[in-house]
Parts: sequence; C-alpha cells; structure tokens
Amino acid sequence: MEEKEAFSWGGIEPLCMVRRVLRQLPAIIAGGLIGALCAWMAMTGLYHPSYTASTTLAVSVKSSSYSSVLSNLSMSAEIAETFTTLFESNVFDSLAAELIGEATLPGELSAMVIPETNLLVLTVTADRPDTAFRTLKLVLENYDSVSDQMFQNVILKQLDSPRVPTAPSNPLNRGRTVKLAAIGGAGAVAALVVLLTLWADTVQNTTGLRHKVDAREFGVIFHESKNKTLRTKLRRTNKGLLVTMPVASFRFTETMYKLGVKLGYAAKNSGYQVILVTSVAENEGKSTVAANLALTLAQQGKKVLLLDADMHKAAQYKILSHNPRVELADVLAGKAEYAPEYLGTHKLYVLLSKQGSRQAAEQIASERMGQLLKKARAEMDFVIIDSPPIALFSDVEYLADQADASLLVVRQDFVPAARINDAADLLRGCKSELLGCILNDVRTTPFFSESRRYGYGYGYGYGYGYGGYGGYGGYGYRRHSRTGDEENRETENGNG
Repeated sequence: MEEKEAFSWGGIEPLCMVRRVLRQLPAIIAGGLIGALCAWMAMTGLYHPSYTASTTLAVSVKSSSYSSVLSNLSMSAEIAETFTTLFESNVFDSLAAELIGEATLPGELSAMVIPETNLLVLTVTADRPDTAFRTLKLVLENYDSVSDQMFQNVILKQLDSPRVPTAPSNPLNRGRTVKLAAIGGAGAVAALVVLLTLWADTVQNTTGLRHKVDAREFGVIFHESKNKTLRTKLRRTNKGLLVTMPVASFRFTETMYKLGVKLGYAAKNSGYQVILVTSVAENEGKSTVAANLALTLAQQGKKVLLLDADMHKAAQYKILSHNPRVELADVLAGKAEYAPEYLGTHKLYVLLSKQGSRQAAEQIASERMGQLLKKARAEMDFVIIDSPPIALFSDVEYLADQADASLLVVRQDFVPAARINDAADLLRGCKSELLGCILNDVRTTPFFSESRRYGYGYGYGYGYGYGGYGGYGGYGYRRHSRTGDEENRETENGNG
C-alpha cells in the first residue's frame, strides 16, 4: 500500500469536532461534576474555621483630662500605635498567659488603630468561638496590670463589650470555588475531545481522503435528513431515501444521477457488468448507495438487478419497502428457483433477503451463487450487489472475485483510515477492479464548507440496531459538481 500522510490540517472538518464534542457531552458533564466534587472534598478536608472576638478601646493619658486627650489626637494615636505593637508582641503574650494561667495565649491577639483617632480595636482569633471570647475577656480583665508594667501614665478605656462570635471570620466561598472547579473539569474533558479529534485517523473531508486513503475518490455525497418534519422523524416514517421518493430533494437526486452516469460510463468503457458496493463497517450507508445507483441505472433504460447479498443483516427490503416473495437464501439453498421480481414503480429487478441465514457465508461461496450470477449476467445489463461489511464478514472476498468492479462507501469521521486502506487492499487483491471510494454522509460548516467546491450537497440518515456499530443506516448524500476540466480528464481516463 502506498504510504499516506497521517495528519493534515486541511483534513480536519470543524463540524466533525463540534459533533464529537456534542456526542461526548455526558462525559464532559461528568468531568465537570467530578471537578466540583473534588473541589468540595478538598475544601471540606482542608478548611479550618476561625472565630474572632473584638472590642474597641480608647487610649488616654492619666495626667490629662478627657477633653484634652480629644484635642490632641496626634499624641493619642501615637500611644495607640505603641499599644498595638505591645499587644502583638511576644512580651504581652507571655505576661497575659502568665496572668490567665496558661503556657501560651489560647488564640491570636492583634490590635489595630482606627486612622485619625485614638481608638484601638483589640481582637482575638481562635479555632473556637468560646475560646476567642474567653481569651479576649481575660486580656481585658488583666491588661491594667500588664500596662502598668509598661506604661504607667496610659489608660485604656473600653468602649464596647466583646461578644461570642456567631460565624467564622474566614468564611469559605464554596459556591464560587465549586463552580470554577466544575468549569475547569468540563473544559479539560472538552479539550481532550478536541485534541483527540485533531489527531483522529478518520476521513473527515475529501482532503483527508486524498491524504489518508490509498484509493481514488469516486464521489461525494453530503448529508440530508430523510424525514424532514418532526412528525415523520418521531414516527420514523421513511426507512431510507431513494431518488424516486417525493421527499428526495432535487439536489439529492442530481447527486445520485451523476454518480449513476459516472458508473455507467466507466462500465461501458471497461465492460463492467457486475458491480459490488461495500463498506468497511456497518452503518456507513452502502445499502442505500447501492439501491440508488441501481435506480439511476434503471432510469437510464438499463435492465438492472439489485441483489441483496447481505444475508446477515438484510436492508434492501426496508429501503425499497418491499417484502420479497422469493428470498436469496432460499434460491441459494435450492428451495426456490432463480426468479428476480420486477418492481414496476422503480423499473428495477430485485432479488432480496429478509429473514437472513445462519449459513450465509457458505451459501455466498457456494456453486449456486456462481450459477446465479452467471444467469444474471446473461439476462441483465447491470447487477448491483449489496454486500456485507468487509470488517465483519468474509463473504465480500468471494463476491469481489465474482464481480467486475467494486465501490467502497466511506462514511465521514467514522472508520479509521488504516482500516479503510486494509479494505481497499483486500478489494484490489480480488479479481474485481476497485473504482474508488464514495465519501458519504458528509457534513460541513458554512465557512469551511466543501460544498462551495462541489456545488451543493444534501444527505440523510437512518439506523437500526446491528452488531458492534449499532445498525446499518445514517446515510447522507450530496451533489458532486466538477469543473469542465475535471470531467474532461475523467472522460479521457475512461471514468466519466
């Protein structure tokens, strides 16, 4: 296999990043909740409340009258600042502790001068409210004996009585911290999702297809909803979208007709008659691509047989809304004769599956399958085979050997490019020719849209449970409008 570039900024589709973030929204929310919980637990474990009791003291001089002290605020303020230093010193702590009979003062004592006054605010902070209150009361009851030893001419007059604190002096703002932690946790998970999207090895646009996949681009089909009203979406009225349905937009039908014409031209130049349509995994849209290619070829006046060879999980009977009278499994088991049904509304011959078969792999590789395809070649202009996914079943290898050409349907941002390359190598190793990849269910953002290069695009999606990928469906379509020079080059190469 040719070595392909692993990463290219041009291969990143912004809308794929947004869709991945939205798909991981539960994980992002969980990250936010975990961040908030961790913050709450950390605050609960590390937080130690403290309580502060306070009182206000007026500083005056014994030899002065009260009025003279008020008239000389500068001197009183200086004395108050001196007492602030005294109260906060280790000397006062030792003296006060000795007076109350404790080795150390049970709390942190501090003092603050109110600017432009002779007022001193004395506070005690402790880990319990009663301890703070009791310590402050003991200091106030004994500060005279302490101050007499330090300043004999200074008087401290208590202006208010201390109270037992009712709330911590260092309240914890848990709400704000928890919110910030929740935002941080959610943001970290979202950033991880974005990083993984940037380095994801999936095909997100045609640039990524050219850089990562060792197969040519056969066409691009953009996304369009098959159920376009809320009522039809809730009821899931349409199981698939066909070019013959009224809900199919003009642009969607033009996209499919263009691919049908391109396939018919390639078949005419190379003599292809049996075309295999497959995908790496389920839920990539191969069944609807096969059905619409068959319809567009039939509407060109060709006699076309649509063969649903995916007997593990049949889909064509749902897409065409037709219950088969004869199933492919019965024909291969010898229980019924080869007799394709003609659907007049579609001008299409079909041989469908519905119930499936536990011996699907053996029946596909049986001699009867080879005889069936031989009869179909003799009677039909084209045989379109809807095969099982390559990654899940081995039936594809036998079918690819029986077919003349194959198409690989690749859904946007779905399967790693390495697996797509493995599938392309497998198809190239078979007898049929790999015509290329159809990039399916492509969604783009307006400012980064590839639809400007391709003209316009639509698609559709549907799904029902099946195996590890959640069911077949989720298909999208989009017109691939090329320039005249590109069409001329493809015509010269025999792939118009």
